[in-house]
Amino acid sequence: MLKERRSEVVRMLATRLEEARSVGRQNINQAEAAMLREKKKLDARIKRAESELKRSDTSSLNPIREKVSQRNGTASTRSVDASAQPGLPRGARPINTAGRLAPLGFSDQQLQRMQAAAQRGENCRIETEKRDFSTADPLLPATRFPYPVEQIHEARLLDRLPGYAIETPAVTFIRHISTTGSPAAVAEGALKPELTFNTDALTATAVKLAANNGLSWEIINDWPAFQSYANVELYRQIVDLENSLLISGNSGIAVYSGAYQYESQTGMQGFLDTPGILKYDASVDTGGSGSTLLSALDSFEKAIATLRVGPALATPDLIVLHPTTWSAIRRIKDAYGHFMVQPDPTAGQANQLWGIDVLTTTAAPEGEAVLIDTSKFGYVAIREPLSMRIGYATDDFTRNILRTVAEERLVLCVTRPPAVLQVYNLATTP
Repeated sequence: MLKERRSEVVRMLATRLEEARSVGRQNINQAEAAMLREKKKLDARIKRAESELKRSDTSSLNPIREKVSQRNGTASTRSVDASAQPGLPRGARPINTAGRLAPLGFSDQQLQRMQAAAQRGENCRIETEKRDFSTADPLLPATRFPYPVEQIHEARLLDRLPGYAIETPAVTFIRHISTTGSPAAVAEGALKPELTFNTDALTATAVKLAANNGLSWEIINDWPAFQSYANVELYRQIVDLENSLLISGNSGIAVYSGAYQYESQTGMQGFLDTPGILKYDASVDTGGSGSTLLSALDSFEKAIATLRVGPALATPDLIVLHPTTWSAIRRIKDAYGHFMVQPDPTAGQANQLWGIDVLTTTAAPEGEAVLIDTSKFGYVAIREPLSMRIGYATDDFTRNILRTVAEERLVLCVTRPPAVLQVYNLATTP
C-alpha cells in the first residue's frame, strides 16, 4: 500500500514538474512542495516497514512437524510454519508482532498423541507435569524499554505560512488602504482627475514564547535517552502554543501553574481575532432537498467566492479545521446516501476541499474554519527562531540540576485582513 501510494505521488509529481518546465517556471509551488514532503514521509515509512520485516524474520526457527492423514489412509509429513498468520500467503513474512516472538512449539510426540486421539474420536489434553524446580525469576529486574513513550503533537502550522526575518523587536508595514478619486476618460485639453492614495502603518511587536525544564545530573547520566526526549518535547510544547496563538491569538490560551489557571495575554493577534478579516455564517446553508440541498460544502464555496470578490481579491490555498469539523464535512451524503467529499472511501483519503489543501489541528476551534490566501495575507515575522540554551538558575548548580530553556520570538502580521475568512457555525456532526 505504501509503495503504491509512493509510486502514485512520484507519477503526479513528475507530471506537475513536466508542466512547470513546459511553461518555463523554475520554482515549485505549494502543491508540489506538499507532494515532495509526502514522498519523503512515505520513503521513511517504507524504510521503517522493511526494517521491521527484516527484524521479524524468524524463518530460522524450527518448524512444527505435523502428521497429516490422507484420504487413502497413508500418512505423510509436512512442515508448518509456526509464524504463519491468517490472511497472509504461505511463506510471506508478516510485520513484527508479539506472536512472532512467542511461536507455538509443540513437540512431535505431543502432536502424534493429539492426532491419534482425533482419529479415535477421543479427547486429548496436553499438560505440563508439575515437579519441583529451582528458579530465581522473581528476583530478576524488569527490562526497560530504551526510549520514553512520547506524547503525540500536532503538525506545525508555521511550516505552511510565509516568513520574514526581522532584526528589530518590531516591524512596521506601510499599507495602501484606500484611494480617493478614480481615473476617467477625458477630452483633449481637459483637466485630469486627481487620485490620492491613503496609507496607514501597521506595527507588530515580536512575542516571546518560552519554557524551561530542569533535569537532575543523575538522570542525565543514568538514562541519556530521557534528556534527548525532554529537549525534543520542550520544543514541541512551544510549537503547540505557537499553533494556538497563530490561529486564535490571546483568546482561549490557558496557562497552568499548579492548580491555578489564567488567560495569557501575550499581545499576539491570531487569524481569528484580527480586525477586518472576512466572516461567513454557515448556519444559513441548511435545508433544501434534491438539487437544492444545502450543506457545509455550499458554505465553503460561497466563502471562496467572498474572498475572491473582496478587497484583497484573494484565492484561498489553505483551510485550517478542527479534526471533528473536518470529519463531519467528509461524512456529508447526498440524497442517495453517497459520500459527497469522497464518493469511494476505499480509494484514498480526501485532504482537499474544492481543490484547497486542508490542514487539521486540534488547536483550531470546533465548528469553525479559517480560509487563508498564504500569498496575500501577510507574513509571520521571526525575530528569533526556536532555539535552546542550557544553564543554571539560583541553586541549580549546587543541587545537580541542569536547566534547558527553549524560546522563540515571532509575531503574526496580517497586512491584508480581507485575505483571511472565518467560517463559523459549522456543524460538528453531519
